[in-house]
Parts: sequence; structure tokens; C-alpha cells
Amino acid sequence: MHDREWTDWQFTREDLKRTPSVACGWTVEREELDRAKACALIYSASRKLQLPQITSASACVFLHRFFMRHSLKEYHHYNIAATCLFFACKAEESLRKLDTFIPVIVYYASKGNRRAPPGTSEYEKWRAVILRTEAVLLQALCFDVVIDHPHVKLLGLFEAVGATKQLSQMAWSFVADCMRLSLCVVFPPRSIACASLALATKVAPHDVRGGLDDAWLDRVAANRTEVAEIVQWLLEFYAREAQARLGPAADPAAAEPAHTPASSPGSAASPMHHQPAAPDAK
Repeated sequence: MHDREWTDWQFTREDLKRTPSVACGWTVEREELDRAKACALIYSASRKLQLPQITSASACVFLHRFFMRHSLKEYHHYNIAATCLFFACKAEESLRKLDTFIPVIVYYASKGNRRAPPGTSEYEKWRAVILRTEAVLLQALCFDVVIDHPHVKLLGLFEAVGATKQLSQMAWSFVADCMRLSLCVVFPPRSIACASLALATKVAPHDVRGGLDDAWLDRVAANRTEVAEIVQWLLEFYAREAQARLGPAADPAAAEPAHTPASSPGSAASPMHHQPAAPDAK
């Protein structure tokens, strides 16, 4: 991946097997789960902060792009999630002040076990990390912050195929889950949108589908190969995530301690990140 142009955000599934994190000992599956956890934090904080969905989606894209350039050993996924969301608020013009933003991030990052009102040491730690890591994030992104999202494509598909309201809601949920994975750095936004609607039509009851069948994919000139791969990737992730929820006995990477931010800019070897004893240990 080192011979790529710095601003080239198009990768392959093979590239995901040799990311900086994998080079540092992470498995592909563990990196995927860590990225998904980071995006889950972004979504939870976004809902509490009443941010537009496009802001949280941009934050997820920034995070996936960042970890194509940097490793999870260097930067804890919650540090980067917080920084990406704070920057996305600026990029998407949905600004939030740090004294409002940080307490929400800390609450969800610690699963409700920590509080960080302004003026506390916890607040100051997170403030320092976010502000210092933001410069690293911008450099990694090469200031390329204009995102073409699948959400916009999905709205066009709803109109083109006459999707029912319930089917549209299901597809909207699937496209949100797609943003938790690295799909945005592998597939074009339109294919992700088509796959989200295709999966919705596959699992929805007949009355919710409104008589819609697979023929709509040809009517909108969807890339069936890419759609099938995206759907399969998402379904396999759901299965792995469900297994991880069984607990540390089933998957050592499933347990998340209550975190406090890195003591140095972006550092993973810090109180926020329990340094793994082995690549598959948390």
C-alpha cells in the first residue's frame, strides 16, 4: 500500500489484509470489530448531540480512511472516533462546543461509568487529545474532507424503484451499518446504496417489499457483483459481531474496559488503551 498516491482512497479487500494495524499484530477480524466499535461510539454520541446523520457518516469515513494510514496500536479507536466526530461537526457545519461534546463522548466511551464535566481532569485529558489528534487526522486525510455518501444515492433509489416507507427504513438502517465497516474505502457509494436496498428486499416480508424483486437492480444498472459482495460482507460481519457479544470467553476482543483518553497525542500505550499482551488479546 506504500506505493499508492497519498490521496487515493480506493482500496481492495486484499489491502485490508495488510493495513498498518495488521502489520502491528491485529487480525483482520479484530481490526474490523475495533473500527465498528469506534463507529458505534460515533453513532451513539451523534444521537445524543442531535447531529445530522450525514455528520456521523462523514466521521465514520474519516475514521476508516485514517486507519488505512495509521495503526490501532498507535491510536486507540475511541480517541480517533472522538476526533473524527468533532472534526466532522466542523466539516458538515453542525458545530458543537467542546464543553458539550466531551461529556457525551466520555459517557458513551465508558459505557456510562465516567463523567467529564468542564473543569475536571477527565475533561481536560479528552480536550487535549482531541485537539492534538485533530492535526494528525487532517494530515492523514490530506485535507480531503468532501465525502460522496451512499445515503444520497439511496434516496434516489427509493424514488426510482418506488420503495415502501418500511422498506426504505430498513435499507436506511443497513446503509448505516455499512458505514461501520471499511466498505467506504473499497466500494463506490452507489454500490453500497444498492446493496443496502437489496438486503432490505431480501429480508423484508412480502407486503413490506411492495412486490419489489431483484429485477430492480438491472433497471438502475447496479453492479450485481459488487452488490453481492457487499451484502455477503455485511451478513458475515453480523455473524462475527453476534459471536463477539457472547463475551470474552468467545472472543477476547469483545471486552471493552472503561476508557480514559491517551496521555500523549493519540498514543495507544496509555490509560485509554490496555496494551495487548498478544494480537488476539484485549
